[in-house]
Amino acid sequence: MKSIESIPNAARTFDALRSLGYDLNSSVADVVDNAVTEKVKAKNIDIKFDFNTKGQIICRIQDDGSGMGEKQLEEAMRLGTDTSYEEADLGKFGMGMKTASLSHCNKLTIISKKKHSPITAFCWDMTHIKKSGEWNLFQLNQKETEDLLTKENINIGIKGTVVLWDDLYNLNREYKSFSGEGFSQNYFYRKLSTLKLHLRMVYHRFLDGSLGHENTITIKVNGEKLTPWDPFLRSEPNTVEINLKKELSHLKIDGYKKPIVIKAYILPTKEGFSSEEAWKDGKGLNSWNDSQGYYIYRANRIIRFGGWNNTKAKDEHDKLARVSIDIDPTLDELFSITVNKTKVQFPELLFHHLKNNVNPSIIKKAKAQYNKSDEKIYVKNNFRKKESQLISLTKALITENNITTKKSANNSFPEITVENPNGSWLSNKINEFLKYGTNKDFEIISDKLNSPHLWKIICDTKDKFKVIVNASHPFYNRIYRSDTNKQVTAAIDALLFSLAFAELYNKTEDNAHMIDTFKTVCAKTLIKLTENEII
Repeated sequence: MKSIESIPNAARTFDALRSLGYDLNSSVADVVDNAVTEKVKAKNIDIKFDFNTKGQIICRIQDDGSGMGEKQLEEAMRLGTDTSYEEADLGKFGMGMKTASLSHCNKLTIISKKKHSPITAFCWDMTHIKKSGEWNLFQLNQKETEDLLTKENINIGIKGTVVLWDDLYNLNREYKSFSGEGFSQNYFYRKLSTLKLHLRMVYHRFLDGSLGHENTITIKVNGEKLTPWDPFLRSEPNTVEINLKKELSHLKIDGYKKPIVIKAYILPTKEGFSSEEAWKDGKGLNSWNDSQGYYIYRANRIIRFGGWNNTKAKDEHDKLARVSIDIDPTLDELFSITVNKTKVQFPELLFHHLKNNVNPSIIKKAKAQYNKSDEKIYVKNNFRKKESQLISLTKALITENNITTKKSANNSFPEITVENPNGSWLSNKINEFLKYGTNKDFEIISDKLNSPHLWKIICDTKDKFKVIVNASHPFYNRIYRSDTNKQVTAAIDALLFSLAFAELYNKTEDNAHMIDTFKTVCAKTLIKLTENEII
């Protein structure tokens, strides 16, 4: 059999690697991973995003680690490097730093210096590779390297490494897509703010000193020293760690020495936080609902966060539960961790252990905490007081607009079908309406809903319906749970009631998705307005 060396096309290979799914946050984190390996052991990482003389965004990431000599750096720049990793290293495949960087920049230059060794530098230039189709890695000579450092005003010191990203094509395209300079600057600072929080979370154990002095690092982003963000909010006095029995907290897998370590926490409700600011900060990068679930660590670095990895669905009532899962690097082959470290597949034994043994006790306690503040919610305003007028008006509108409701034929799980001049649609299960009582046919009330929407309409037979305002929505907390004038909440109630009636009149099975999308966009916009304190 004849052996043929088949060399892939350079441009196409790089294009494929650049589409691995790195976002900006995970890309920067992958570069940081290389700085804190057992061999490099950087103590200080300095990340800077700026604009060059052409107004293009650039990024510089500098560390004070051991640095690399010429041969080491050349090997490190190679895809699938032969560089060996220690078990505790955050790197894994020899691909991350290159693919992470080139997912965002067209030109990657790395300058490095070992103690008592000359400075060295190499560069991948995607513009050249696309033109040539060749695997051309450029080595900068001593003068070119020193000139570049002078131009960039970078002092590498006696040892360390600088990663330079130039031509950040995605960021520059997005930045220039805005109509005004103010909007562009807001976009730039939003990206930086999100990056800072991501790094504060991912490396919180390295930043807070809990791993000991030798493994404590400092990360700066544009001069700001990052403080750790603990996803379990253990500094909050009302956060509770669940005391899991050892058979739950330490899962041993045959053939492996190190166990998977599991810890669980129940966070306080909003009322139990030390301050409004602490509650806002507590949700982290995602919404409160999306932040529930597992925070997976490998070598003390978070590699996946939020959600339950298919062991259960997210639930509004479970959003106070967060669980840490520590994976020792010796268990890597069990978890199918992707190159960009954003996806983790649980081995079956862990999946079933979490689903059947760990989750039930955690969720029970999370629901109990959530339900402490789940008392009936009363809102006093003139709109809700005028029950008789509201009922009379609503009955007239229903008759005038030919709207009827009836029970579906399915007696096992009876639902209400709404019929209107435009068609029909399935509204809700009968027990959803009965939860709020049948003594009032038409009313607007407040309740915590497991829904992203601000309002929900539920119906009963004989053309009855209620409008539920979602007390879990941030807009609700801003408007209804403040000292707002009662005229304001009455006006909001009237608006939501009319929107719900419009839904009742217009919705059909054919357009249900469009109407639900409308409600979702409204709800998300109000969240943004609330979070940015525009209202």
